[in-house]
Amino acid sequence: MSTDSFIKFRKVSDSDILTVKTALSENCTMTATDIQRQLQETGTSLSKTTVHRVIKEAGYTASAPRYCQMIREVNKVKRVDFCKQLVLDNDNFNDIVFTDECTVQLHDNKVVVYRLRNESATPIPQPKHPLKVHVWGGISRRGTTRLLIFDGILKSDFFVENILEKDSSAFIKSVYPDGHRFQQDNDPKHRSKLAKSFMIDNGIQWWDCWPSESPDINPIEMVWNMLKRRLAKKTLKTKDDLQTALQEFWTRDLTIEYCNRFIDHLYKVVPVVIALEGRATADVPRKIFPERSYGKSISYFKTKLDDPSFTKKIEHLLPH
Repeated sequence: MSTDSFIKFRKVSDSDILTVKTALSENCTMTATDIQRQLQETGTSLSKTTVHRVIKEAGYTASAPRYCQMIREVNKVKRVDFCKQLVLDNDNFNDIVFTDECTVQLHDNKVVVYRLRNESATPIPQPKHPLKVHVWGGISRRGTTRLLIFDGILKSDFFVENILEKDSSAFIKSVYPDGHRFQQDNDPKHRSKLAKSFMIDNGIQWWDCWPSESPDINPIEMVWNMLKRRLAKKTLKTKDDLQTALQEFWTRDLTIEYCNRFIDHLYKVVPVVIALEGRATADVPRKIFPERSYGKSISYFKTKLDDPSFTKKIEHLLPH
């Protein structure tokens, strides 16, 4: 330890700093109190103030957490196997209908606010129980399904009667008479006996190899993001306003071009899932592949990732 460090940290040794580095590298959510207790277990008793100084000397600083999807180890393996098969097939997703549900709140769509540098952000009034609705929809390279807006919990019988029967089946028969794959996540209502029986009886080809905990592989998640950003630009006061804005977005803003752009993004995501060994991809695909996906393929981006220089790019983007 240098003389300056010794003067600054009279009660701290290099081993204490190493203890903090090791602890935070293994668990970044530890508090200063947690670290203080861990240091005590090694025989070092420090004040909370000194612990904060040691954390800084160890090269760490506090910041707001960045959340990502939780993926269990068993599903990481399934995600990798699933994506490897897509790469092997060089899948172009031409026949897939990607579906999902989303919750939208009337007063919770602002994604960013601006403030003066030396002032706090202006609070945005929000009711204790904001009005919200649920939506279900599907996208494909040939367009969108109907958007269903509903309240309450989406149960199996409602799912079959109002989504599979009234929408999905009709959409598939009219838009994909030449064959299709119907994508949905592994929610219990999607896998119920009632739903499976209806899909079999009505010729809905459920793509049942979809890995759990994989929203990053579903391009419709990008649709929901776009939807909430568009809603944030509108002044919506009532439930009718919200429902009208939702339908306008779905029928006017969400064009076939946008659908294909979001689906093309999978060309980047799939190889990255493999490179990350099944972990959440977050914004890694966009950062390492700034070029557009249009006109490319899974094989194109997978070949790029085989280059050691791209492996280094991914390593730099991951937390250490």
